[in-house]
Amino acid sequence: MKKSLLVVVILLQTTFLFSQSKRANNWYFGNNAGVSFAAATPTAISGSAMSTPEGCSTISDTSGIILFYTDGNNVWNKNNVLMPNGTGLLGGNSCTQAALIVPFPGIYNKYFIFTNDEIGGVNGLRYSEVDMNLAGGLGNVTATKNVFVANNLTEKLTAVKDPFSNRYWICVHEWGNNIFRAYPFTTSGLLAPVTSTIGAIHSNAQIQNTYGQMKFNACGSKLALAIGYQNTIELFDFNTNTGKVTNAITLPMTDKVYGVEFSPNSKVLYVSCYDPFMTLLQFDISSGVQLTIQTSQVIISTTPSIYGIQQANDGKIYVCKSFDQYLGVINNPNTVGVGCNYVDPGVDLDPLSLGIISALGMPCFVQSYFGNGQACPFPTSLQENNLQNNFSVYPNPSAGEFYLTLNENSSVTVYSFTGEMIEQFSDFKKGNISFGKNYSSGIYFVKANSSNGNSTLKIIKE
Repeated sequence: MKKSLLVVVILLQTTFLFSQSKRANNWYFGNNAGVSFAAATPTAISGSAMSTPEGCSTISDTSGIILFYTDGNNVWNKNNVLMPNGTGLLGGNSCTQAALIVPFPGIYNKYFIFTNDEIGGVNGLRYSEVDMNLAGGLGNVTATKNVFVANNLTEKLTAVKDPFSNRYWICVHEWGNNIFRAYPFTTSGLLAPVTSTIGAIHSNAQIQNTYGQMKFNACGSKLALAIGYQNTIELFDFNTNTGKVTNAITLPMTDKVYGVEFSPNSKVLYVSCYDPFMTLLQFDISSGVQLTIQTSQVIISTTPSIYGIQQANDGKIYVCKSFDQYLGVINNPNTVGVGCNYVDPGVDLDPLSLGIISALGMPCFVQSYFGNGQACPFPTSLQENNLQNNFSVYPNPSAGEFYLTLNENSSVTVYSFTGEMIEQFSDFKKGNISFGKNYSSGIYFVKANSSNGNSTLKIIKE
């Protein structure tokens, strides 16, 4: 028993788990299409008021109940009714990733909708705030609306949560160069971007080079994108502590490209291509070696007109076939080769024959919602112990309360094992405090920040 416990502790010192989130339980996209992933088998949802050719976003609450959805121009509540002030957002009408909904860090029931213009348009990246405390819990778009961030961008927009801070990274790519912008989104709002100059120049010689998805993996350690008519897929490393993009790997393709998605274990990459002889491809990226990755290419499907690809919280990947009644599905996406089991008629979007079909795009989500419980590298920030003996928590493990002792003024934050902020003491005076009496059983992390350094302790609630 002691030996088994030791093995578990060692593993927990080097990895963390990113479990699925119910925030992605409901998808609205295409021409009035919708899918619920609340049950073991995905089921079609009717009633969506949205008809959009490409980018859109949906958000559910932490219990999986739909809150609202958007095409980057309009915002509808869960009753499929336009929100007050919910029109006139400046996302592109036909943009690959036109909208992305992100919870406001540390503020319950508030969200930012990030919108992105099409083909490098002047509206660029903007954000608008939704307050779900208004309109009797159905939400309003507030006066914080269409706030300009940057323009001259491609149609790429993705986000991931830093697993051990209350921060998201919002990532875009400039057009006409090879510059990434990664914006920290924190309790203080959207901060100045971290820029990385790396990879291929996204040429502005033709507008179609703005096309194509960009995705983080669930851990935030990888980033992939498709450069539309440059026939190129790129794969990078990403650092959730610094926001820097590094280690470019280029995968030349035979024809135009659009969709990208990581498998739940982050070892496989899926790509959609315009080449009629290889419309859906798989790459084994586990080696990290460009030539090995290139030669691992497997043709998964030759179904015509495959566009957006999106992982779901059932551990499968869903494939958008343009203006079709069905989504395709990759049933075993962690499996290398045709054993990944792609099925063309995967989910019937219109079982009641209401004229519901997909379009080209899939809803955008914070990619941290996925991963299906896979292990991710433990960030080095959790190994910080600059406060040394000034910081302790006891008893540990505890079946009841924990007592925290800190010999200097600090801010203290408690995180769940999956990175959600549980509790915060923003102005802790040196001394003792009790906490955690009502925590559920499991593993938590207590992080202290002071002028003299940072330290993180792992605690176990029995």
